[in-house]
Amino acid sequence: MIDSKDVGPVYTRLDECAIELMGSLPSLAQLDARTASGYDAILVGCTERLLLSPAFRSRVRKLTPSARLIAVMATPTVDDGAQALALGFAGLASRDVTPRALERTIAAATRGESAFPRGVVNALLETASRFAVRSAGRSGEPSLTPRQDQIVDLIAQGATDREIAGMLHISQSTAHKHVQNALRRLNAKTRSQLVAAARRPAFPGGFAS
Repeated sequence: MIDSKDVGPVYTRLDECAIELMGSLPSLAQLDARTASGYDAILVGCTERLLLSPAFRSRVRKLTPSARLIAVMATPTVDDGAQALALGFAGLASRDVTPRALERTIAAATRGESAFPRGVVNALLETASRFAVRSAGRSGEPSLTPRQDQIVDLIAQGATDREIAGMLHISQSTAHKHVQNALRRLNAKTRSQLVAAARRPAFPGGFAS
């Protein structure tokens, strides 16, 4: 369990859960991939700001290939769900879920399933389906240009327009223009929706509530 100073205790009713808590750390930075792989699941206290933080995202990406991380947030939104999926989290839970609901989320994650709240999942699938229908109407036209697709990959990693410009050696205004064109092309309103729309084939088919 990761109790960071930014979010406080991950879940205040753990004593009511039928799970064995092996330990608590104040930061993901103190957890390496080898150690993380030894746990059935790891609860990570998250905020929207953390999910978009390049440093946090980098640490998560190093752990998710070998560990099952479950993001726990105060009020998870659809955009939060899209970000957590893109980062490879095995699940997402609200801090106010019942102990039994948290147990089900952890159990689903340990079985290798994607354990996200049903409401978040339904909204994500609805958004992806809506974009799929719109894209299907473009006879043979690719969803994004190669440059736009490259930029979406960077956005999924939490990069800002300024950071995108630096990594691609282009001006910040050009980077911003590419982002705006990609948003319009996929009819997305936010950067998280853009990532969700561009990466919809990667959404897992089975979820737990």
